[in-house]
Amino acid sequence: MQLTSIVALALVCALPHSAFAACAKPAFTAAQGKTISTRSPNQGLFSSAVLVELNHVRCQKNLRQLTASAGLTKVAATHAAWMARARKLSHRSTVAGQSSLKPRIKSAGVSFKTAAENIAFIDRYRLGRQPFRVISAANCRFRDGAGKPIAAHSYASLARNVVAEWMASSGHRKNLLNRRMKMMGAGLAFDGKSPHCGRFFISQDFAG
Repeated sequence: MQLTSIVALALVCALPHSAFAACAKPAFTAAQGKTISTRSPNQGLFSSAVLVELNHVRCQKNLRQLTASAGLTKVAATHAAWMARARKLSHRSTVAGQSSLKPRIKSAGVSFKTAAENIAFIDRYRLGRQPFRVISAANCRFRDGAGKPIAAHSYASLARNVVAEWMASSGHRKNLLNRRMKMMGAGLAFDGKSPHCGRFFISQDFAG
């Protein structure tokens, strides 16, 4: 089974079928479809992929689209890196000037009245929640129930996966669908010591 864990923190109408249908399926770029580098993940590609997936969800709820924030992406990446080093999920860290949500958002250099944060870790490979077989742990070879090889996550697939996990949790969903939020940034970092060839730690910060 996939090892997925998520935690949410926050400070501080149903649609007709026609409106739901008007929300186009998320369109990822070719670069976002590439397998994530575990040595140097591209934070911009990941954050933009999360934003594409998130804005699709918000469109379905008739909520305004969020905009990208380079500052929020930077502090989210810093926090994700700390969690990967510590190998734990936490909204607090030992990073100077960014030990909790409020100073993190201030460090991003954005103007805000409200802020929120979602965090998670997800396996490097697309193991999902269905049974899988380990063909070679040393060579990171896995197969699903039908015997098909399981690939490592791309920026797009990881974004889709983590937003789905957050939407399935009430606290995280509240942050994703918060009407007061205006901008977002997401970051990730890799922990290669975790089972099944490692996992990504993910942080997502909002400001409004």
